[in-house]
Amino acid sequence: MSNPLRNLLILIVFIFALVLVIIGQKNIGAPGLGMMLLGLALLISLLWFYNRKFK
Repeated sequence: MSNPLRNLLILIVFIFALVLVIIGQKNIGAPGLGMMLLGLALLISLLWFYNRKFK
């Protein structure tokens, strides 16, 4: 995958994960918690993807 396309995909996933965390925080209960956990999992996977090349 080309570098600008990959960077755009990473940016879209990052924004989506942040939106999930913010919206999940506003919802009280299990659905909100699930949204926040999904957003957190996406953010952690982005960190893993970034740090993978610096092993």
